[in-house]
Amino acid sequence: MRIDKITRNGKEFAVIPVHDLQKLMDDSEMLADVKAYDRAKARLERGEDEVIPLEITERRLAGEDTVKIWREYREMTQAELAKRSHVSRPMIAAIEAGHKKGGIATLKKLAGALGVSLDNIA
Repeated sequence: MRIDKITRNGKEFAVIPVHDLQKLMDDSEMLADVKAYDRAKARLERGEDEVIPLEITERRLAGEDTVKIWREYREMTQAELAKRSHVSRPMIAAIEAGHKKGGIATLKKLAGALGVSLDNIA
């Protein structure tokens, strides 16, 4: 790689061919992707995150309620979720049926009991 130096207003600049610049940018992007992958893998290994199974994604895309999807994935009944989350079973049933949305405080309780982030059920 050929690098020329120029000085403008007392500052030094490097001038490189556009092809070399593009390669450096591509390599930088690849390195950022590898680092992001390594961080995600470490979170998975520490149990701080989990892979969302295809089944859940497909059910979400089909329009099913996310609370119900995660509850069933975790193999919990509405009564078990109510006990763990301190949200009434009728409220959970209403949210799952689409009759109620559930406020942020309620959804936070449900997310905590299901072991998912609020983003995954809101």
